[in-house]
Amino acid sequence: MYKLVATRKVENNGTQYECDFVAHCDGSSIWGDTSGKDVRVTNIVVFEEDDYKAVYVTHDSGWEIYTDRGFEREISDALGINVCFTEQGMQEDKCASMETFA
Repeated sequence: MYKLVATRKVENNGTQYECDFVAHCDGSSIWGDTSGKDVRVTNIVVFEEDDYKAVYVTHDSGWEIYTDRGFEREISDALGINVCFTEQGMQEDKCASMETFA
């Protein structure tokens, strides 16, 4: 399991984590075939506001990894918090939009 170390603070109460690890998809995405797909994660930024955390994950894949539970689990494990994808319209190629509520 890959654990992250905060790299630096960013504006708007954010923390950046520079990283280089592979998140393994489990094939559960409803938007594309992600079975066995490995996604390289290179940067994570977490913005905190009260009990809400917005999480942006820079990666080397398309937005079709959206809803893959394996990817969610890998990012959750790396951050040490449970995160899930935000809505589909927030997803972009090379950047996953995720969130958590405390």
